[in-house]
Amino acid sequence: MEFKDKRYFFAVGQRSFQAGPNFFSTVVPIADADGDLVAEPTLEFPNRGRAWWMLRGEARVMHAPPGCLIMSGIEDATDLSASPDKDIYQLLHPGLPGVRSLLEILTPDAPISDPNELIDDFRMRCNHEPTRHVLVRVGDALYGPLKVELKRPESDRLIEPEIGFSKPIAPHTIYRIEADAAIDRPGYFRHRVIVQRDASKPNDQFGHSVFYEAVTGALYEELRDSAEEVELVSLQEAVRQVARELLSRRERREFLDRLGRFSEQAQSSTVVISRVEQFLLGQTATLDALDRVFEALLSDETFAPRIDEGVAAEVARRVDAQAAQIDARAQERVAELSTKLVELKSQYEEQRTTSARERARRLEALESELEARRRRTNEELESERDKLRLQKEMITQSLEAVAERLSSDRTRVLNDFLALEPLLRQLGLGGSSQQGAREHGPSSAHIATPALHFPSLPDVDSDRKQVQEEMFFERFVQHVEECGFVFEREDLLAFHLAAKERAPIVLGGVSGSGKSSLPVLYAEALAGENVDKRFVAVDVNPSWASPADFLGYTDALEHRFIPAASGMLHQMILAQHAFEVLGSLAPIFSVCLDELNLAQPEHYLADIMQAISRAPENQFINVFDPNAVIADDPFRPYARLALAPNLVIVGTVNFDETTRPLSVRLLDRCNLIEFTIDDRLPVFRPAAQTGAHQVVGHPVLQADRDRWTRNMNVPPRTVDVLGEIQSDLSALGCGLAQRRQTLICRSVANAPESLCSHDQALDMQLCQRVLPQIRRLYRPGAMEALRRLHSKLERMCDAPRTLRGLGRLEASQRSLDDSVFADE
Repeated sequence: MEFKDKRYFFAVGQRSFQAGPNFFSTVVPIADADGDLVAEPTLEFPNRGRAWWMLRGEARVMHAPPGCLIMSGIEDATDLSASPDKDIYQLLHPGLPGVRSLLEILTPDAPISDPNELIDDFRMRCNHEPTRHVLVRVGDALYGPLKVELKRPESDRLIEPEIGFSKPIAPHTIYRIEADAAIDRPGYFRHRVIVQRDASKPNDQFGHSVFYEAVTGALYEELRDSAEEVELVSLQEAVRQVARELLSRRERREFLDRLGRFSEQAQSSTVVISRVEQFLLGQTATLDALDRVFEALLSDETFAPRIDEGVAAEVARRVDAQAAQIDARAQERVAELSTKLVELKSQYEEQRTTSARERARRLEALESELEARRRRTNEELESERDKLRLQKEMITQSLEAVAERLSSDRTRVLNDFLALEPLLRQLGLGGSSQQGAREHGPSSAHIATPALHFPSLPDVDSDRKQVQEEMFFERFVQHVEECGFVFEREDLLAFHLAAKERAPIVLGGVSGSGKSSLPVLYAEALAGENVDKRFVAVDVNPSWASPADFLGYTDALEHRFIPAASGMLHQMILAQHAFEVLGSLAPIFSVCLDELNLAQPEHYLADIMQAISRAPENQFINVFDPNAVIADDPFRPYARLALAPNLVIVGTVNFDETTRPLSVRLLDRCNLIEFTIDDRLPVFRPAAQTGAHQVVGHPVLQADRDRWTRNMNVPPRTVDVLGEIQSDLSALGCGLAQRRQTLICRSVANAPESLCSHDQALDMQLCQRVLPQIRRLYRPGAMEALRRLHSKLERMCDAPRTLRGLGRLEASQRSLDDSVFADE
């Protein structure tokens, strides 16, 4: 309809409420932008005569209380199919009305005769929060625009605030407009509406009634042409301005005497002078009355002798009284201090005698106790020496045998040395102490620790041309094709969107599907023209059982840290170093854990999985205890290592009988992208090889990836779909917890619409974070829940990949049931 292209003045209809991650409210239409009232709200705004408002934008708009006026366009509300009786429109670009769009007319609740009183700390209660600039009715005229002052923060505003007024900021000028000139003109309206019930009024059961009187900005422009420009001056401002221009301010009498001459010569307006004269009128009368009294007394000669006698007598009396008082206090103080001095001398002598006797007694007792302790200590030392001699002989004999075993079986003997090391240091056996080793370092016979070298970082111009996400993705797709690999475009897009997040990516499928090559191709596309692609491939060993096997361990004998041969720790250190030096201009580092489920990922990846679960600023890994190594160990500064944002972690898994299944704990923290093989024979390209072609373009930096992460609001459609399928997922044993729901919504919000729709992004997330956790379909009711999930997704959104995955799960379970029944 034609009114959908119009803008309206709305009254906020209720307090905001939360639905999913967003906040909503409703608004009541008042009039259109030309000031024409919405006579029949239900005709233009079916069904309730209201519209929806999803709160976003500046804080002054988001925290608008019920009754506050806002100006906005309208558009169709999203997802009307859920409830046909709900409001069919929602706000489009709402904002607070300005002087050029709308000014409310306020009538003070107390009589005012002088408009200057409005800016003299005047306060009034309003039944709603008015516009920022208003016209105020004083007598039969309107004065304004005046700025409304609210004494509340923007996040805690009231429905019925107490307001004040101040002069507007330039270029606005205050005018006096005849009140009758605005009535019945186009752009003038008076209207009363009902908004949300005021919770502060227990007896208010039907809502809060708000009365509006206003003129549009266009009508105000017309009224201003024939209006009188006025100057409003507060009393405080008038006194300050006159006092500033006055040359002498020493005496109030001098100020009053010069006021007549000053009013003729000063540059202040007549309004300012008038207000100052009114303020000082009472002071002048008081001073004049006192002057007349004093002049009458002084001019009467009969009073002169009596005045002189009285003054002389009063002076003599005061002097005598003060002298006697001072003398009495001085004598009293001298006597008090003399008595106290005698007492202090007596106490001092007594304390000195007592202290001397006590000191002699304690000295004698201490000498006796010291001699007794000396005898006991000598006896204990001799006994300990005998024990240590015996232990030394036993340990020396044992060390000869252990030394022969140490060269052939170092690991088995290590625990014995660790147990005996404190005792050996006390006996002076086995070389220097740990402190000496830390100060002087290991001997030439000790094993060498791998050195830690940082490659030179490239100089990056901060004004370099930014790499757009769409351009990079096309570069990635083209590089994959030029190297001879065959991947579905949707699989490449899913991998790219997952790589933007800080969570690891797991690529699953049968052996030979190209899982290990895809991270290399992505690293080459990130590097661009840079020859250093900063990629490390890690071959997972089935014997890994702890983070020490994966990252490294501390040599307790040498007191040095030995990094693992995997290279993972070195790559993490390089990524952290680059980010600390270059910040957002740091390059991207990546690592691929090939066949990560050959060992138990929950064991050797335990520290990384725990760090990923924390907030980005707290994602740290305690690799080892820095006090366990010597001071010059090159790895000591990296005992506590951060998961740098410019590090991409990828893992590959083979779904066959030689590997371990992935746990729910791991799946809950990563994106699992599974490559499936259909019935068609894939196109075979024998020349497929990573690095076969050089990528053209600037390298991608962390600043580009930060810019790709938009963190936009989640579409309400996504929240509705996740809420609808939650019950079925719970029945399947994989209900969405808060972390998975947040990760899914954030990934969908960060997917650019130029590469995929919101439904496609949601489809990818369902395949990567929901389908892998659907297991044990043999339980009662599981197959029915799976079919309901399939039906709901087919009806609510376009998710073909998820539907195909659900179909494969159902077919696999059905074939398993058929085989079981056949055996029976």
